[in-house]
Amino acid sequence: MTWQTVVGLEIHAQMSTETKMFCACVRETGAEANHNICPVCTGWPGALPVLNAEAVRRAIRAAISLGCQIQPESRFDRKNYFYPDLPKGYQISQFYRPYALGGEIHFPREDGTDAVLPLVRIHMEEDAGKSIHADDQTSRIDLNRCSSPLLEIVTEPLPMSGVEAANCVRSTREILRWIGVSDADMEKGNLRADVNVSVRPTGSDPLGTRTELKNLNSFVSIQRSVEVESARQIQVLEAGGVIRQETRLWHQEDEVTEEMRGKEDSPDYRYFPDPDLPVVIIELTDIERERSSLPETPASRRVRLVEQLQIAPREAESILARREFGDFFDAMMAAGLSAASASNWFRGEVLRHLNELELNLDDYPLTAESIAAVVKSVEEDRISVAKGREILQQSIADGRSPTEILAGTSEQVSDESTLMAWVQGVLESHPDVVDKIRAGDARLMGFLTGQVMQASKGAANPRKVQQILQRLIQQS
Repeated sequence: MTWQTVVGLEIHAQMSTETKMFCACVRETGAEANHNICPVCTGWPGALPVLNAEAVRRAIRAAISLGCQIQPESRFDRKNYFYPDLPKGYQISQFYRPYALGGEIHFPREDGTDAVLPLVRIHMEEDAGKSIHADDQTSRIDLNRCSSPLLEIVTEPLPMSGVEAANCVRSTREILRWIGVSDADMEKGNLRADVNVSVRPTGSDPLGTRTELKNLNSFVSIQRSVEVESARQIQVLEAGGVIRQETRLWHQEDEVTEEMRGKEDSPDYRYFPDPDLPVVIIELTDIERERSSLPETPASRRVRLVEQLQIAPREAESILARREFGDFFDAMMAAGLSAASASNWFRGEVLRHLNELELNLDDYPLTAESIAAVVKSVEEDRISVAKGREILQQSIADGRSPTEILAGTSEQVSDESTLMAWVQGVLESHPDVVDKIRAGDARLMGFLTGQVMQASKGAANPRKVQQILQRLIQQS
């Protein structure tokens, strides 16, 4: 018998608002424990929640981008359960009347074909706190994350592999980042996924009993946990056993799943409408305002880069990786660079700087306009490519603008009579190298170019030096 793995996802994305979902506390990751808290987010008796309008706007943007049907009326419910990092004893969520229904996630199959994962719903809710398990066998609670605004994206079950499940979450992360709804940083816990796994005989319609793998925060853990849990279930069934509906933990280092508790159903949470929060009304004007503010989609930008600007697809992927990358690339073009030049310098220098310095583009010290000024000097043969790169690196190191450094940089020599003197001197000093080049060893042309650059103390235009070398060697 062969088996088919079926996966359903619950993707939790923390929205990147300045403040929390129901209070004015700052929403941030990495702050001192229990620093950004107040009576509302820590559940003091009598403290009343107030809905964050910016979180609703971001939720609308997500629903539009995922093709959902936004409901004109929705409301919040209390999900009741006890856990140490949930100080109120309940979580404010949306169960009976979520704000968005339907929708879909487009993702690539392992064979490269495009596929669609249908959504059940998206709803807004608040995050819980965080339990910190120390080496001294104690556990501590950090409530900073309490009441941070979350989107929960709930999918239908669909036959897929572990790789494809990770692809679904990756595609969702790209969309949420692109439209500015969430930074979706999995390392910081701002994007997490609960993965429901079941198996069934190939060709069978009924779904098998599912287990839930909680709080997976990396693509590797999503992929491998699906693969390992699917194999475990198949092994149990082939041995005549029964799969229990339960929540299981994933241990990345050992690559095993472990029973955590029996899986709850919705009645266990005793949902009821939150009496402190009114019905949420979303008007058509609210939806259209957010729709009109959405940026160019990744698909549209890809078409523009590849088909209109003639950038190679592989090169375009680097620019498409983040929305801000494409915006910076566009700014370089707006400053006067061709698409080819903007692509080459963005990928070759800007991305290299960001990787080496471990910076986000928001913190990058160079502007698109200043980089374009340096590139234009290179293209006009006033400085070499190497000098242009050196100027950008120097600007980052000492804080001066590239244009200021450029103004104090000696232009490279392009005068042919001056270059000819340096070239002839090198040719006369290396007649054996010239003979080898004539015999077909073209690699030695780089050696001669280097000798001319050394003789000129780096002042010669290397491109024109190569042209003169080739002409003189062919004529002699």
